[in-house]
Amino acid sequence: MAKKTTTPEAPAPKRRRADADRSVAAILDAGLEALASDPESSMSEIARRAGVVRATIYVHFPTREALLDAVMEYAVGQVVEAMRGAEPQQGEPVAALERVLRATWRQLAQFHGLLALNTARLSAEELHRRHLPMLDQLEPLIERGQKQGVFRRDQSVSWQLAVARSLVHAASAEIRSGRMRDSEAEPVMISTILDAICSTGGRA
Repeated sequence: MAKKTTTPEAPAPKRRRADADRSVAAILDAGLEALASDPESSMSEIARRAGVVRATIYVHFPTREALLDAVMEYAVGQVVEAMRGAEPQQGEPVAALERVLRATWRQLAQFHGLLALNTARLSAEELHRRHLPMLDQLEPLIERGQKQGVFRRDQSVSWQLAVARSLVHAASAEIRSGRMRDSEAEPVMISTILDAICSTGGRA
């Protein structure tokens, strides 16, 4: 008589870890969606969107601040991926910067409310620190443009990064206030940044 074979079940700790990972992913997705549309979204609302009970959120994120920090990190990661996808290392620096700014803006456009929330709750220094992964994508491009003489050399790289970051934030604030539409803000923001950092003759 043939021996009956059984497929061994996955160890319980691994199953629990996989379940926890799925819960965290669902909570981060729901948190990003909810906070982008309403920065005052409650933990209950985020739990509802994630398809979990509120207690599950607190298992992974013991405070609202912890959840906000995690959602911010998640959002920054999405922007960084969009920037990488725009290939900042490829092509002429001015065209590359325009391409990266456009990709950055179109990803950021999904969560203007979250940017407003983080700007309000974090110090300027802390907000800058958490944005470093995005600035790190731009820094080599700015350096390359300066070496080629198409970006101004009388300004430091750090200043030009600060100008670009500040103007992106300003454009986001104009949209939130209703003073500009997204279709207006994108070209104005990009052209203002390029005008600020390109050398004379650097733009065609």
